[in-house]
Amino acid sequence: MKNSLRFTVKELTALEPKEKRIRYHDTGVDGLILEVYPSGTKSFRVYKRAKGAKSPSQVTLGTFPSLTIDQARTKAREAINELAMGINPNERAKAEQNEYVSLQTVFDDYVRSKSLRDTTVKGYQQALKCYFTNYLNKPLINLTEEAVKKLHTDISDGRIEGMRDGSQAQADLCMRILRALFNFAKYEYRGFNNQMIFAENPVKILSHQRSWHNVERRRTYIRTRQLKEFFDVLHSKRERYLIEKNDFAATVCDMVEMASLTGLRRNELLTLEWKFVDLTAKTFYVSKTKNGVPLELPISSYLHRLLHHRIDQKDDRGFVFNVDNVQGRIVDPRKVLDSINDELSFRFTLHDLRRTYTTVAESLSLGTYTIKRLLNHKSRRDDVTEGYTILTPEELRIPAQRIEDYILETAEVLVKLDEKPEKQPSDNSLDMFIGGLKMEEKKKLMKMLMDSF
Repeated sequence: MKNSLRFTVKELTALEPKEKRIRYHDTGVDGLILEVYPSGTKSFRVYKRAKGAKSPSQVTLGTFPSLTIDQARTKAREAINELAMGINPNERAKAEQNEYVSLQTVFDDYVRSKSLRDTTVKGYQQALKCYFTNYLNKPLINLTEEAVKKLHTDISDGRIEGMRDGSQAQADLCMRILRALFNFAKYEYRGFNNQMIFAENPVKILSHQRSWHNVERRRTYIRTRQLKEFFDVLHSKRERYLIEKNDFAATVCDMVEMASLTGLRRNELLTLEWKFVDLTAKTFYVSKTKNGVPLELPISSYLHRLLHHRIDQKDDRGFVFNVDNVQGRIVDPRKVLDSINDELSFRFTLHDLRRTYTTVAESLSLGTYTIKRLLNHKSRRDDVTEGYTILTPEELRIPAQRIEDYILETAEVLVKLDEKPEKQPSDNSLDMFIGGLKMEEKKKLMKMLMDSF
């Protein structure tokens, strides 16, 4: 049965909440209702069918007593007039809300709608926090072409608060992020009657005016002549950290050494788990890669010793490069890397080690497909041959060993890590056996064979 009464302050104040929501109709304005919730909230709404609609629409006006009865009736008449003209006030309100959607809201919606890696999201968040502070909680529409040009220039010249130096690379990165957000907003937030609010992407002005810096990607790597100094300092630092019982720093040194001998990316190393390492079969498996394609690789001779050394530090959380913190693994190795760099005559980054590994592999003429698989570079869709080339850890074992041998021989590295005795390979494959030998052992074997003739 319909609950009808003339809305007055006395009547509405006296209404008590029930176990279920109760709806009351105003006899003063047809279509104005008050809903009383079990929580005690009393909400004014319009409940009326729009012109041409099959079912009634509900338009929320506000809560009593914050919204007075007279204000509710005025707003109700406006909404009823719009419904009579075929206009849904809810859609109009949503369109107005979309027009003033904030940059932060667009970013949050964008992240929820995409399958982005955690590291990618963190990078975007860092960029917004550092460079878009003045725009985060303001409407996206405020970022006009003029605002985009100014922001791009300010980041390039270091005029953003907190910046010590300008960065053309960061300026371009921020604008690429902003361009993606505007492209997302174009179809996600519509105006009234489905009109586009963000039809034009203001970041396009940078292309029109040729303002992109297009900073070349870094091409730094450790030269052959620098390898000895690099490993000497790395090993010296690790020995010092072990004496000082600085487990975190010593673990970072182990991680850096593995990076130099595998070319793995930073996150692939930091998240490597023992459950994916098989020291008996001398293989390991990287489940979390940049391109999403898992990678299985052989464990070369020196790396085998390094992992044997690491397994003595193994804990319950199972990370290869485990440390005593909340995450159970290295998260930020920068301070230790800076400390290593302080003792070198040059500077390096973890990605420099990847470029170094690639450069050595290329110099050894190992073949494009072999190098791409060792580095886990994704196949091109139009390369049919690559799609048919399957390289297992066994096919990669000799190439990986050749790279390791070259790096360590050039660096004049002597085996210093304590190691549990290696078992003789049980596989009858001659290639596997020879591939597992150190360079000096290979030379001795070759000399013995030559002397026997």
